[in-house]
Order: sequence, then C-alpha cells, then structure tokens
Amino acid sequence: MPRQPLARIQILKAAREIVESSGAGALTFDELTRVSGVTRGGITYHFPTKDALLRALLEHDMQEWERCEAELKPCDAACARYAELVAHIRSHTSEDEGRRRFVAGMLSAAVHQPELLEPCRAEIRERLATETWDERGLRLHLLRLAASGLFWEELFEMNPMPKQARADLVALLERLAHEWTQELPPNPINQA
Repeated sequence: MPRQPLARIQILKAAREIVESSGAGALTFDELTRVSGVTRGGITYHFPTKDALLRALLEHDMQEWERCEAELKPCDAACARYAELVAHIRSHTSEDEGRRRFVAGMLSAAVHQPELLEPCRAEIRERLATETWDERGLRLHLLRLAASGLFWEELFEMNPMPKQARADLVALLERLAHEWTQELPPNPINQA
C-alpha cells in the first residue's frame, strides 16, 4: 500500500482531535485549518467536502480498530475462530478513552447521514458472511453482542458495574469464547 501524503495524515489527525473534543458538528474547514496548520486549499485538495473527510475518518478508524484487534489477538490460540472472537471482545472492552470520545463525536454525523456507516456495515457483513447460524454460531454472536453492548453502555455512561465486576465479566466472555469455540456437535435451531 502506498504511503499517504504527510498533509493528509496531518489533516486526519487534526480532524480526529476536533471530533474527539467537540464532535463532528464542530469539524469545519476553518477549524481544521487552525488545528492542522494546513491551508484550506491543502485540505480541500485531499478532502473536497466534509462528507469525504468524515468518510476518510471512519475508514481510518476502522483500520485502527483492525490494528487493535490484531494486537489483542491471542498468539498461542490453536483455533482461529477463538482468536478472532477474543480479539473482538478485547477490542470492544479495552478502556480506550480516545476511541470512545471519537465514536461519541461521530454519532450526530451518523444519525444525520446514515450512509456514512455503510463501510462499517459492509465490514460487519463480510466478517459474518461465513458464520453458521446454528446454536454454536448464535452463542458466538451472543458474545460479540455482549462485548459490543458493554462498549455502548460505557460510551453512554450507563454502566453501574464496579471495576472488578467489569473485569470479571470480560474474563467470563473470554472463557465462554474458549468453551464455545471448541468443537460442538451441530445442533441447528429453527432458522425460518
């Protein structure tokens, strides 16, 4: 993959800072010029519209999320499905305040322009394309949903759990991931 121009990286970094601190609504070309130090012409060369900038921010965040999952994936796991599931659980339950602020800052843009999330939807569809929706597949998806739910609950500051209980919950999710990814005999559920 070719290296991105330095100005583009600088613009994305500044845009993320603005979104994290003040939300996507505060992301204007004037503010971006001030924070990034890149001229308005330089910004519009890389991102002709705010939509293009928001899409690039989301794509960059998705790449960062994948990088985070790769770093959190257990190296010694014999089962690839287990390793991927644990990476998902860990990435969604890591206490990355910057990521939470970024997601919170992007919410209004996503609500007003749901099409911005299409790359995220496509990624999820691709990841789950080969999932079997038998009892085993449903159990594994239940763990994904639990980790994602914890992320959203904490994003909105609606998690009353003490720190130790939270840590115990994450450990339980990982333990269940290990147990449930072991070979189970097929037990299809009515998929009507």
